[in-house]
Amino acid sequence: MSDNVTISIDSLLNGLSSTQSNPSIFRVGDHLRSINPEAYDPEIIAIGPFHRGKHHLQNMEKHKVRYLKLVLQRKEESILEICVTAMRHLEDRARKCYAEDIQLGEDEFVKMLLLDGCFIIEFLHKLQNIKCRDEDDPIFQYGYIQSHLLHDLMVFENQIPFFIIDSLFDMIKIDKGDKINALIWPFLQNGIFPLQDLPEVPETRHHLLGIVHDLQCSSFAKRLSHIGSMEMENIDSAIELQEAGIAFKKSKKSMFRNMMAYEYYLLADFVDMTPNRRNENPNGNGLKASRGKC
Repeated sequence: MSDNVTISIDSLLNGLSSTQSNPSIFRVGDHLRSINPEAYDPEIIAIGPFHRGKHHLQNMEKHKVRYLKLVLQRKEESILEICVTAMRHLEDRARKCYAEDIQLGEDEFVKMLLLDGCFIIEFLHKLQNIKCRDEDDPIFQYGYIQSHLLHDLMVFENQIPFFIIDSLFDMIKIDKGDKINALIWPFLQNGIFPLQDLPEVPETRHHLLGIVHDLQCSSFAKRLSHIGSMEMENIDSAIELQEAGIAFKKSKKSMFRNMMAYEYYLLADFVDMTPNRRNENPNGNGLKASRGKC
């Protein structure tokens, strides 16, 4: 007969997931948040589960539904059921991208993925194509709303896995030649500095913030290498940009802090520690994380 400790430990072991999870979306801890709390909170829209239901973000929920309707109306055939089915198939994989259990039922979680994913696609589509904007669309009637949305889509806690966006884009695009990497162009044009050429989306694509992080860091490295700083060719973290003496405008500091938080929390996968770096600074200084699997 097994004693109570054996039974208790056995229960814990049985409760472990059979597959290893490699989350890429975390809540920002107090040790980072306390430095600048506003930088890590969405201002007008909740994307993903962490800020879902907050009162001051509810006004945008109706716009998610409106944008979903526009997306569905552009397709000649009905694809709503196809999209929902695809999200159901990706639900378990998407949940594992979050560093905590998401207390949403299957239907609510799938609905969230569909609405949030289609909103992002439609917003970025309209951001790039002025002719596709409706005259009465309040999101594009007032510039400050676009600014808030661009901020919110770069908040670390306010992400959905990029494979959700990728899957939905593949189903709803009108032109088969449309490429998913075109979606991130508005972010780069609105980012740390404008780029001359549309880059390829990195192979590892956690979420929008992760993509912008990788492209911004690699693009900085290329530019700096052209001005004689050969050591900058291997820059691949926001921390290294800071160490290189890059100054960021006030309007971009929130995005930079979220990129740093992204690096900080991916330490669960792997940390590349160089001799002059530390891993206990609450700002994340000295940290360079590898890319996870989610």
